[in-house]
Amino acid sequence: MKKKISIILVILTGCLLTLSIYQRNKEEVFEEDYSYPEIIIPVSEKVEVNYEEYINNLRSAYNNQDIVAVIQIPNVLEDVVVQTTNNDYYLTHTVNHEERSVGATFLDYRTNLTDSKKRLIYSHSDQWDQLPFTKLKNYNQKEFMDNNPYIYIIDSEGKHTYEVFSSYIETKDFDYLNIDNFNGLTYEQHLEKLRKKSFVLKQIELTEDTKVLILQTCSFDTRVSNSKKYQIVVAKEIEETTN
Repeated sequence: MKKKISIILVILTGCLLTLSIYQRNKEEVFEEDYSYPEIIIPVSEKVEVNYEEYINNLRSAYNNQDIVAVIQIPNVLEDVVVQTTNNDYYLTHTVNHEERSVGATFLDYRTNLTDSKKRLIYSHSDQWDQLPFTKLKNYNQKEFMDNNPYIYIIDSEGKHTYEVFSSYIETKDFDYLNIDNFNGLTYEQHLEKLRKKSFVLKQIELTEDTKVLILQTCSFDTRVSNSKKYQIVVAKEIEETTN
C-alpha cells in the first residue's frame, strides 16, 4: 500500500510541476522549458536495423546508458524512452540529464519491456502542443484511434507492435498503476475494466497472458473539471518484428 501511495504521489508531483509552468510568461516557457530533445538517430530513417546496435548508438549519442527504447506512433510522435531505479529523476531531467521541467519519457522502474505483462510509460504534456505526449489526447476521438491504431516500441530486442484499445481521462482511480494486485480482480478482469473506461469502446481479445503498454500524461481537457487529471492510453502487444 505504501508503495502504491508513493508511486501516485510521484505522478501527481509530475503534473503539478507541469502546471506550475503556467504561472510564468508564455514566451519564457517556450524559450526556457519547451525546447525538447529530438531523436538524434531517427529509426524511421533506417531501412535495415540492428536493434541492439541502434539502442547502443542512441546511448552514445545522448551519453545516457538509461535509454531502453524508442516509442513511435507514425505521423504522431517519436521519442526516446529512458529508465532508472526510480520514477522521480526523469520527471525533472531530460534525456540529456539537464534539469528542466519538461523532463523525459520514461519507463516505470518496476517494469521491463521483456517479461512484464504491464509496461507503464510516463511523460509530461502541455496545453500548447509542444511536448510529444500532448498528442495522446487525440485518442479520445474515434477517427484518430481508427487512423492511428498502432504504437511501436523499438528496443534492443526488436520492434514491438501494440494496438490501442482504450483511451480515457482519469481523476481518482489509479488501479492502472498496479503491477500485481488489482483489488480483487483477476488480471484479465482488470484489463477489461480499463477497456470499458475508454471514450471509444473497442472490441479486442484480452486474456491472463495479454501484455499491455500503458501511457500516462497530464490532461488539460476542459470537459473534466478536476485539476488533477491524467490522459491514459492502453494498448495490447500484438506482434514483434525483427528485420
